Amino acid sequence: MAQAIRGKLLEWSPGTFVGYNSIRFDETLLRQTFYKSLLPLYLTNTNGNNRADVMRMVQAASLYEPDALTLADSGNGRTSFKLEFVAPANGYNHVEAHDAMGDVEATVHIARLLAARAPDVWSSFMRFGSTAAVTAFAEEASVFSFSDFYAGRPYSWYVTLIGRNAGYAAELYVFNLEVDPDDLDGMANDDLVVRLDIQPKPVRRLRGNSCPMIMPAEDAPDIAGSAGLPLRELEQRAAYLADHPNLCERLIAAFESLQEPYPPSPYVEGQIYDGFFDADKSKLDAFHATPWEHRLAIVHSFSDARLRDLGLRLIHAERPDVLDRTTCAKLDIALAERLTEKASEVPWLTLPTAIKQVEAMIQAASPDQIAFLEEHLGYLTSRLDHCARLLA
Repeated sequence: MAQAIRGKLLEWSPGTFVGYNSIRFDETLLRQTFYKSLLPLYLTNTNGNNRADVMRMVQAASLYEPDALTLADSGNGRTSFKLEFVAPANGYNHVEAHDAMGDVEATVHIARLLAARAPDVWSSFMRFGSTAAVTAFAEEASVFSFSDFYAGRPYSWYVTLIGRNAGYAAELYVFNLEVDPDDLDGMANDDLVVRLDIQPKPVRRLRGNSCPMIMPAEDAPDIAGSAGLPLRELEQRAAYLADHPNLCERLIAAFESLQEPYPPSPYVEGQIYDGFFDADKSKLDAFHATPWEHRLAIVHSFSDARLRDLGLRLIHAERPDVLDRTTCAKLDIALAERLTEKASEVPWLTLPTAIKQVEAMIQAASPDQIAFLEEHLGYLTSRLDHCARLLA
């Protein structure tokens, strides 16, 4: 399946891959699928491809073109940007919410409305679908508008670029021009660290590969923080920072010191971003071009331990018959243990937890859903029984 998906995406390339909440959900799922299938991870944003997220566009339109769409309250006093609310509020009969084709058609409907009613927002997202385009804009504009949503609430700032993450090129650092940089220049480094954690926060992170909401300064929404200052004053603050690269370096160092280090994962699934596979690239290509009967030797030759682990699992899932009985039995038991571990101790959904969730869904299901859910419950129960027999 992963190969078929990749083949179709390559057939469509180069292009702009568009989804709804796809940056946070679909893209992550797709990348993990490719990773576990020993396929190149970054298909949708490399080799001339770009990405766009219609949910991010809807959020941006609510700030920059508030009359473009009708948005509904989610029931807690906040606007809902979920497709199941946005689509029907804007003329699409979304009766198949979360059905794959229904969601695709609803996304296309909203995208067309945005292109027609909020052309500047649409053009911005088409333009800034790549890190390179975002970086070029940020480097050229002395002051620009940067907006985002946290916990469903909108925020916006006038910012200027002060640098980028040396270890992650897609991550830019911008300075919130509501804050006077001259007030920070004389601070000791320790005091600067303290100040960066106080509102209004002077430094913010802008991810160039995640469909950022950026616009020219003159198009900033009314909520953009400027302390009531005219654009000329904001430009002078940006010029001050450009003339004081040492301050920018100190700001970045202080900001990075506040970031909690990402703990390494003990699970191979969580090690997806722990380095590239350049040393094994030719072997990965050979793995997929070789008959299954001969792939085990390639797996053993991988220099990266993650690939050896994932490759063995992949063969076990697709062609267990090419493994010797001892190896196959060990992998059977390892999989059974993973599927039945205590849910509180692992970051994935286990069979016992899944069974409880489906049982709860059956209790709340409509009559036309019960047969499907009961069939799924039977499948999960049979898998759990099989695991119990292996571990007995």
